[in-house]
Amino acid sequence: MRMRRIGVVLVAVLAVAGCSNVSGHAPYLTQPAVACPAVDRLAGQRSADPLPADFRPVAAVRCTFRLTLPQSAGPSSSGLTWTAAQRATGPFDDLVRALRLPPPETTGDLVCPAVIVTPVLLALTDASGNTVLPALPGTVCRTPLTEVQSALDALPWVEIDRQR
Repeated sequence: MRMRRIGVVLVAVLAVAGCSNVSGHAPYLTQPAVACPAVDRLAGQRSADPLPADFRPVAAVRCTFRLTLPQSAGPSSSGLTWTAAQRATGPFDDLVRALRLPPPETTGDLVCPAVIVTPVLLALTDASGNTVLPALPGTVCRTPLTEVQSALDALPWVEIDRQR
């Protein structure tokens, strides 16, 4: 019964968010505050800025997440649990190009679908060992651009850590 009540509340919140009218520029999606040890070890600062123009990554680490319904919802509960950390060593040309795209402009009213999008937690490291957690160009509906998602999906990811 309790899980059903939580589910109903979650659906209601998502429905309201999905029916909002939005206009103007789409946002850059900042790195989520949820933790992933493999990424948090690399860089503690999440960026609100896209990938710097002179940054050339040679390695990437990303975390995958799953939605969880915590037993007791407290202020520190995000509803997300990291599942696995993955590493890729390139090629990064398509990803770099996609990360440097500006978010699209929108005009008029827009209705976003009521879908749950798990965050992308991404750390990029250059040849000098500098690591950034760049903001991702996104849509008004708070999803990564198709080009960003496609470039991430195309990389050969190898699992390096899994939550136990």
